[in-house]
Amino acid sequence: LVLLAVLTVGAIIFAEINYSEIKCTGIVIKLDSENERPLLSKNDINVMVTDQGTRYFLDKPLNEISLHNIEERVKKIPLVKSCEAHHDFSGKIVVAVKEYSPIARILHFTAGESNYKDQYVTQEGKFIGTSSLFTPRVLIASGPFFSGTRKNLLDERGKTLIPLFEFINNDEFWRAQITQVIVAADGGVTLIPAIGQTYIDFGLPTRIETKFKKLALFYKKIIPNKGWNTYHWVHLKYNNQIICD
Repeated sequence: LVLLAVLTVGAIIFAEINYSEIKCTGIVIKLDSENERPLLSKNDINVMVTDQGTRYFLDKPLNEISLHNIEERVKKIPLVKSCEAHHDFSGKIVVAVKEYSPIARILHFTAGESNYKDQYVTQEGKFIGTSSLFTPRVLIASGPFFSGTRKNLLDERGKTLIPLFEFINNDEFWRAQITQVIVAADGGVTLIPAIGQTYIDFGLPTRIETKFKKLALFYKKIIPNKGWNTYHWVHLKYNNQIICD
């Protein structure tokens, strides 16, 4: 056992000595994306790894390169969810990046704020900007609720919208039928359908499943009898009733 311990310590010391002599032979970017296509390019990430091209790692000893600093720089990209960097004995620095999968896109121009850029929203309620590479097909959200002063959906009122977005995204029928969510300044929600001219007055994003059951009843029972364009509004916010006008 003593001999085994000595050999183990010796192997560790030998590895450390060898490691101190290894120089960087390149950077490998590994991008993990759950989106239809990546929102980031490997070049976007490499620019941040090298601190806008000011850091030159090639032929530099690995023990002089801070992996933590590399991770922190990459995490400054809003679309990046996580980043882990490590190196191997071949001298490669491997940077593994996972990007966010947005659940909705906020349209600022609909609130008369064309000077503000659109934002994707994550499951955590963070605003993460958009991508110049790819525009994923996600739920559109707009309205005065998303004024220029709002930077995320992390407050109590903002958080109530996340379950609504996720409910629509997770249901195949509603994902196809609901194209836009308009949110008033007080948090009241109007749903815009893909088919028909009936706006859906959802009210506050509470009792979500119950309200969608009523909306399903409207599509199954009322639309077949009255037609798609009979009503301009269907109101779901009242308990135990559907009001159409």
